[in-house]
Amino acid sequence: MMAALQSRPRIAWALGGGGVRGFAHLGVLKVLQEEGVPVDALAGTSMGAVVAALFAAETDLKYLTALAARIAWEDFVDLRFPRYGLVEGKRLVPLIRLLTKRKKLEELAIPVRIIATDLLTGEEVVFTQGPLDLAVRASISIPGVFTPVPYGKHLLVDGGLVAGVPVKAAAAMGMDLVFAVYVAGDLVPEPPRSVFDILYRSSEIMMHKLDGTQLQQAAFILAPEVGDVGTLQFSRVEERIAKGEAAARKALPALKRIIADFQKGRGKAAGDRA
Repeated sequence: MMAALQSRPRIAWALGGGGVRGFAHLGVLKVLQEEGVPVDALAGTSMGAVVAALFAAETDLKYLTALAARIAWEDFVDLRFPRYGLVEGKRLVPLIRLLTKRKKLEELAIPVRIIATDLLTGEEVVFTQGPLDLAVRASISIPGVFTPVPYGKHLLVDGGLVAGVPVKAAAAMGMDLVFAVYVAGDLVPEPPRSVFDILYRSSEIMMHKLDGTQLQQAAFILAPEVGDVGTLQFSRVEERIAKGEAAARKALPALKRIIADFQKGRGKAAGDRA
C-alpha cells in the first residue's frame, strides 16, 4: 500500500554574505521563482541580507538584476575620516528605503531574519521587526570599512562575524527545511590593492572559518562558482548574477528530489551540495 503524500515542505533559505559575490543570490532567486521552488522564509547576512530584504519586499527581480548590473555602486561609497570606519554608509540608506518601499520587517510578504553582530559583546543580533534600512545597514557593516550602527544598547557590525551563512537563524523560523546559498567562494590568492581589500579579506578569512559549522545544519547547500571575483569588483556584478542562475538551474533536480522525498515521508537529505 502506498504511503499518503504529505503537504509540500515549508522552506527557509539562508543567504550568505560575500560582497559582490552576493549578487549571485539574485540569479538564484530568479530561477527559484520561475521554477516554482518554494521560498517561504529568508535569513540573510550582509549582501544576503540586502537581497533577502529586496525579495521579500516584492521588488521585481528583473528590475533588480538590471539595476545591479548598471548602477555605479562607487557613487554610494561616502568616504570619511577613518575614526570608526572608512565609509559612513549614509548614501546607501535612501537606496535601501526606496527599493524596499520603506517597509518594516514585519510588513514583508514572507518572514525575514537579518543578522548582525554586537561589537560590544560579540553576540549575534537577529532582526525580526523594525525598519529594513537599519537592519540591512547593520548587517553589511564590515568592521573598519563601514562605521558601526548604534542600536539600543548594541553597537552593530557585519553579521558575517558570527554567521556568514545564517542557517541557525533560518532554522529557528519554524520551517520544515533549510536550504543554504553559499557565495563566499574560495579565497583568491592575490595581493591586496587597497586598505579596503585588506579589511574585506580579514573578514572573509573569519567567515570561512565559521561557515562550516552552520552549513552542516542545512538540508542542501547551493554554492555558485563565484570564487574568482574580488569582494569589491562591482564591474563584475552581472557575471555573478549569471553564476547564481546557472548554479540554481543545475541544482533544480536535487532540490525537487528533496522536496519530493519530504512529501513521501522520507525526511531530508542533510548536507547535499551543488
